[in-house]
Amino acid sequence: MTQRFSALFMLLVLLALTACQPISMDTKPSAPEMTSLISEAEKQGDYAVAAEDYLAQAAESEGALKSAFQYRAAMMQYELGELAEADALLAETNLEQLSSREQLTANMLRADIALLNLDGQQALTHLDKIDFDSANEAQQKRILELRITAYDLTENMLEKALAHIKLDPMLPESERENNHLALWQTLLKMTPQALDLYNPGQPPAEDSGWFALAYAFKAYENNPEAMEVAIEDWQYSYPNHPADIEQLKKSIKTPLRLPQQLDLIGILLPDSGPAANAAQAIRQGIIAAHFNARSNVRLQFYDVQTDNNANSNNVISQYDKAVADGANIVIGPLDKTSVELLAAHDTLTIPVLALNRINEDIEQNNFFQFALAPEDDARNQAEYANKMGYKRAIVLSPRSDWGDRVAEAFTNEWRDSGGQLVTRAKYDEAENDYSHILTPILGVDSSVQRYQNLRRTLGKSLEFEPRRRQDVDFLFMVGRPLKARQLLTQLRFHRSGKLPILATSHAYGGEANAQQDIDLNGLIFTDIPWMFTEQSQQDPAYTAVRRQASGDVGSFIRLAALGVDAYRMIPFLTAMSGSEDEKYNGATGILTINERGQIERTMSFATIRNGLIEPLNIE
Repeated sequence: MTQRFSALFMLLVLLALTACQPISMDTKPSAPEMTSLISEAEKQGDYAVAAEDYLAQAAESEGALKSAFQYRAAMMQYELGELAEADALLAETNLEQLSSREQLTANMLRADIALLNLDGQQALTHLDKIDFDSANEAQQKRILELRITAYDLTENMLEKALAHIKLDPMLPESERENNHLALWQTLLKMTPQALDLYNPGQPPAEDSGWFALAYAFKAYENNPEAMEVAIEDWQYSYPNHPADIEQLKKSIKTPLRLPQQLDLIGILLPDSGPAANAAQAIRQGIIAAHFNARSNVRLQFYDVQTDNNANSNNVISQYDKAVADGANIVIGPLDKTSVELLAAHDTLTIPVLALNRINEDIEQNNFFQFALAPEDDARNQAEYANKMGYKRAIVLSPRSDWGDRVAEAFTNEWRDSGGQLVTRAKYDEAENDYSHILTPILGVDSSVQRYQNLRRTLGKSLEFEPRRRQDVDFLFMVGRPLKARQLLTQLRFHRSGKLPILATSHAYGGEANAQQDIDLNGLIFTDIPWMFTEQSQQDPAYTAVRRQASGDVGSFIRLAALGVDAYRMIPFLTAMSGSEDEKYNGATGILTINERGQIERTMSFATIRNGLIEPLNIE
């Protein structure tokens, strides 16, 4: 979010500069002189008044003058952050009646708004209307930056790379290193065939050198000796190229290499302690997946003490024992302290698939973190809200470390994608009546206050029905099943109406109970594929796990699914660790590995109808 609005600020600065600089483009004789139209309100920074004034004058004008006033009103809306209104005004404006300078500004502004809405294709449509050669250097730089973002959103890596190359000579020396790294990462997302086929030049041209170097890395990534020879040949062909090969090597994630035939999988899980129940569910999932696979690989379980005191934790010695026993990879540990200790271990001679997620950056390239992390739920819901076109959110979460973690994960993801947080409230899980929290965030108390003020003013009673606020698009709720049911019931009582309520998987108990879950009707939440009968019953491992489930069945099934995926994903780790584009369709979701070695989950969307879970198609 910060990056995007920084770009927005830079665009405003650029527009201000071009307004007072000589412009190389011709101005149409029929176009109004824009500076003569600027109102006192705009000069004083009162953009809301200026926008209203310009719109009023546009309504009374015709032809080029009408277009000019609409254009200025759109600029004011843009300054106010009312991006949808600014874009709608420019869409209504006949830009052909404006000067070339204003046409360029309008198309750049519309492209920037489209990018803030994550619509790369629409941004390119606006940018294609600009005569790049007629723009001055500052404008050309900004146009290329907008194109780079648009190509990234549309996943056009070739054009994105070419835009980076074109931008490079326009940048000061201090910014070129970052541009080179961004260009490099873009090229590495292309196939060796594409890099060779679309190489834009010949040695020793700089643009050709970037493509040729990326080809050497990609074509020989599994043959280090051949890669070194190819790099030496490249250095001979491109002797003065600005690429820093040693630095670029560091930016490449070395893919994991496992033997094709595994002999032993070591599993580091506690037999006792606070994490024992969770470990038991995961253990059942691993065993079910193993028997379903009918594999000759041996499983060996190692008891890990889950004491939070690092001095009494035995995870390192158990890992070393698994290595000595001939394990090719270990699954676990589960508790955070053990994960942190193992991540900091000097020598991890075999890969680790830890079953928790930590915040520290891990230097080891064979250490992976796989967890049912609430951050995945939060990210999925932010993406859903964006896809639905929502802009303004309320966040409601319990007053606890867990509630803060989920709410902050969603808020960060939501803001990064351009969404606005209207308000956030916290509730006490020990309470049962949340009127004092829900009426303010829904704006019902303000509605009642307005009615009381009006009644006092008029001196008589009026027919009145409280209304919720209308400046929000949805509410993101964090809560476990009991609280989720209570909150949803009370939200409806306090006139939430048709306001969409989004939640994480924690809101659903995981076991069909129509009588109990009728209160969750209409809730939109994420959950693992195994929660849907049609998908889970096709998996023999699910049937085996379901027979073992006890206690909190929903939690048991989700944790067992984690164990199933941890086991089944091992043959795909090599490919997944080499590219974030590689996916594995698992029992816990669609899995990918990010640059930090964390396995991220894209989950299924669900709703409750008549008290029962149903898949929700959001395409």
